[in-house]
Amino acid sequence: MRTAVAGMVVTLAVAFGAGAPAGAEPAPQSPDVMLADYTKLGREAEQATEAIHNTAIELGKQRDAVAVATTDTDAAEANLVALDKKAEELQGAVDALVTSSYKGARVNRLYAVLVSDSPQSLLDQMSGLEMISRQTVEDVKKFTEAKTTAEEAKKAAVDAKVKAEAAVATAEKTSADLQAQQSERVFKATEIRAMYQALTGKQLAELAGASVDFDPKLLPAGTAPEVIAVRAAMTRIGDPYVWGATGPDQFDCSGLMVWAYKQAGKTLPRSSQAQLGGGTEVSRDDMRPGDLIIYYPDASHVGMYVGNGYVIHASTFGVPVAVVPVDKAGPFNSARRY
Repeated sequence: MRTAVAGMVVTLAVAFGAGAPAGAEPAPQSPDVMLADYTKLGREAEQATEAIHNTAIELGKQRDAVAVATTDTDAAEANLVALDKKAEELQGAVDALVTSSYKGARVNRLYAVLVSDSPQSLLDQMSGLEMISRQTVEDVKKFTEAKTTAEEAKKAAVDAKVKAEAAVATAEKTSADLQAQQSERVFKATEIRAMYQALTGKQLAELAGASVDFDPKLLPAGTAPEVIAVRAAMTRIGDPYVWGATGPDQFDCSGLMVWAYKQAGKTLPRSSQAQLGGGTEVSRDDMRPGDLIIYYPDASHVGMYVGNGYVIHASTFGVPVAVVPVDKAGPFNSARRY
């Protein structure tokens, strides 16, 4: 046992540089640097998390596109088979008329006059020949249309197949990228948790920021979806930030928005980037409680406006859901109304 323990001590000493010369150990980080590093890492983790949410949304769209393209291809191929069969039937009718004409079935008025031996016979001949002529024109027209339609259907089927194959390839690549991002997110989350444990009480207080005592009476009344959503979000104050969480008692930034509007019967996109792409854009001066505020140039953070210049958001690991001044949540990008 002593030998095993001694071996472990030597291994750890080598791994962590215990055998380095005296004075070679790196100096401990200052509290300010440690907090800055933690904040930076948390920001990167949130960016990765929202990117993953957005990639999952795109992956779902691509899978839907594959399903639609496959259905379209099957339908186009079935239609092509039916049109080919119809074209064969029309070709047979045209061939029969051509053969009949070749064997002596004249289809003109002069021939009718020449072979008629009475006025009534002439009328009968002309009437029959007129019907044959019209039928011939109609058959040729139908055959031409059917042939054109069949060719268009064939092209549509080929195009649909190409699109389906491209969508499948894109979906597979996106899925691989998603897995890589997921692994990176897990690593960052582990690193952040370790750093969080090392923060002092003063650093934790600075990270959380000053608490805001927002009076719920300032919230609008009524049963409009945005009113229900903002009131629902306010009930989550103090809940922890957890990457990828959508409630009911832990959230990431976009997850809080999704959960709050779900209480109002509305489904929001899962990522902050997709939330930027939805709803209706409103100017900062026209924001109302319930509007979403998108932050950062890459739209990697989101909060909900509660009125009077304040926003509720799930900011980062270690900081619970809170109400803060709008500009304390990050650099303003856009506001969206759902």
